[in-house]
Amino acid sequence: MDSVEGVLQICRTISTAKETLPETEFKDLRDRWGKGQKIWSKLLQIGLDDRLEAIQEHLPPSYTTIHQVHCLNDEELKEAVDSGALHPGVSQGVLTRWLKEYRFVGTQEAVPTDFSPIATVMGPSGVDPEHLERFKSDLEKLVTTYGFKSQHQEDQSTTALRLRRNKDRSHEMVGTLLKDLKTTWKDAPDNLKTLFNLQSLEDLIHGPMSDFTGFLNRVRGGRDGFWSLHAHDYIHKIALEYLKTDSRGQRFNYRRRLREIAQQHPHLAEKVQNTLEDWLKY
Repeated sequence: MDSVEGVLQICRTISTAKETLPETEFKDLRDRWGKGQKIWSKLLQIGLDDRLEAIQEHLPPSYTTIHQVHCLNDEELKEAVDSGALHPGVSQGVLTRWLKEYRFVGTQEAVPTDFSPIATVMGPSGVDPEHLERFKSDLEKLVTTYGFKSQHQEDQSTTALRLRRNKDRSHEMVGTLLKDLKTTWKDAPDNLKTLFNLQSLEDLIHGPMSDFTGFLNRVRGGRDGFWSLHAHDYIHKIALEYLKTDSRGQRFNYRRRLREIAQQHPHLAEKVQNTLEDWLKY
């Protein structure tokens, strides 16, 4: 279970057992394995998916993430591989965010911003904190996949609401950068991606600012090419970092940097002002 080949081999064995053993013997095998029906069910589903063998080199060594890959439809799976979003180092959280952005950005649908309550989840009093955090994590993965969002009882303070609003908007900004930089990433030389230790476009977008600007400067052959072709991307990256941080000092610095850009590059002043008003007002 600590390698992709190991996971797939176990999954193939379980699916073969399902197809060849009588039901009573199959259940006996599952019970003797002793890791629970939930894990067994996920491994069985992976084993029955004949698409995964062909993309083995793109899969991470985690049965839970491989199961998440199994849940993608054919179009989503192809795009995940082609865009580099699916790679051996990808996590469930990153893949979930990519899927949400892919399903909305670049389609006829817009990323939803208007939400209304549809359900209330009641938990037992005195629930174990660790158990509660696992539940929240699983719930977040589920609602994100469907384009929904969750809101917890303790999230009602003004600060918590602002942070959650910024987190939601950061997903929109990531989607914008994914769309705008897709061709640049696809055409960039592999040795440059290796130099910056980038396995996917999402690595570039979520990575340090120095890597983001350094990579794009190298791609375009210097600062002139960077400012000519990626000024808006740089402004969007600053906005993304603003939305991701909960530090008041960092937020001040990001606003100041945008104003510096407007002063140094007057033709970008309107773009900077719109960004400040639309993305950095909280």
